[in-house]
Amino acid sequence: MKFFCLLFLSFVVNGWAQTNQAEGCRYPFRTFGNAAVNLSPLFQWWNQHAGDFHATNDMDVATSRPMSAWHRITGTKIGELEYSWVVNARIYVSPGTYTNARIILKNPPVAEEQSFYALKNELAAAAQQMTNDQRKYRADTQAAQRAEARVRAIEYNQSWKAPPTGEITRAAKDKQAAAAALLNQQQLEQMAAQAESQLQTIPSLNGQYLIDWFALKIGADKNGVPIYDLGVVNGPP
Repeated sequence: MKFFCLLFLSFVVNGWAQTNQAEGCRYPFRTFGNAAVNLSPLFQWWNQHAGDFHATNDMDVATSRPMSAWHRITGTKIGELEYSWVVNARIYVSPGTYTNARIILKNPPVAEEQSFYALKNELAAAAQQMTNDQRKYRADTQAAQRAEARVRAIEYNQSWKAPPTGEITRAAKDKQAAAAALLNQQQLEQMAAQAESQLQTIPSLNGQYLIDWFALKIGADKNGVPIYDLGVVNGPP
């Protein structure tokens, strides 16, 4: 698992699956033009207060944190603009203080979304191919067993010494095909396990990609829609 900060809290709030209240603490290094930003102090603070989301003094907690213009954004994409997404978002200013709003998200996580769906497609294709390999393995194994049975029957009943070469060859080919199908299935299982492990590192909800990032509030458009910016992501998560 590459991503995600500490503290696993599994619960559902107002239909939103929150698998980890600190999941947004990923990719601390961002760039805005020539300016580099390190979100590590914010991530450290967020992890320290991730259990305070039911505290009565949560607003006091929210106002005490560093880098207050950065908010945790979770939500789903509902549209696209030039270099931006329109998002139905939940906006956290602390682990337990949030509002719901439609926002514009600049520098959206396009690559992560693409990776999520590519991995899902890869897993679906692997599952189908593994099913085909299992069927082929069973069919070829049974065919080899039938061919071997015919060889034994011929050898038992015939009075001459000439071996049933055709049946022996057929049995060997069927065994070889069954072994190849089994090997391919095992290789696919390993690949699927790796893909599933990678998929689990990407936020999702009901099988759909879920935005879960810290982003900088930079203003609002002419209609008052809040605008947030992820910045350009640099370095490992």
